[in-house]
Amino acid sequence: MSKLKKTVMILCVALGLASCDVLTQVAQMANFANCTFNFDSVNNIQMLGANLSKGMTRENLNISQGLALVNAIAKKSLPVTFNVNLDVKNPNSIAASMAKMDYILTLNGKQVVSTTLNQAVNVPANSNNTVSIPITTDLFQLFSGESADAIVNLAFKLAGASSNPVNVGLKVKPYINIGNQQLAYPDYLSMNKVLN
Repeated sequence: MSKLKKTVMILCVALGLASCDVLTQVAQMANFANCTFNFDSVNNIQMLGANLSKGMTRENLNISQGLALVNAIAKKSLPVTFNVNLDVKNPNSIAASMAKMDYILTLNGKQVVSTTLNQAVNVPANSNNTVSIPITTDLFQLFSGESADAIVNLAFKLAGASSNPVNVGLKVKPYINIGNQQLAYPDYLSMNKVLN
């Protein structure tokens, strides 16, 4: 018996909630361990009010965007926002679902964010679903020891520009609701993608 199922059984007995509905919720959450998580894309990259479209480089910035970038480099502050999109494939014969999930994102081994996506996710049996995770960070604060060029190149690399590869790491921990309680999956599910 898995660690998760043991924990849930103890909780169900303690709460008197050992019903079919609860057991279905537990099975759906446990099914996330059998799901495959793959990076689908990184998109909606926003930097200094500019939407970085696929393959965009700093040469594609207009004059005002270029001046904003020069000013950001001088101030050593480069805020960016983007979405990491995950393709979740459920090979199980019943749905896999969760109430929310904790996630930790890293870029080249540096932790960007550790927070919670308060969004229910349901992946029907034998199908796929895309989960979009919003990220906000300041690349200068994150990579304070790197050169300004390397930091700016990283932002454009997220949009698919040619530069050094970026290793994107993601850990997720699903939760389900059982009665008035929330139960976390025992371990983080980890995945990585190198953006070449």
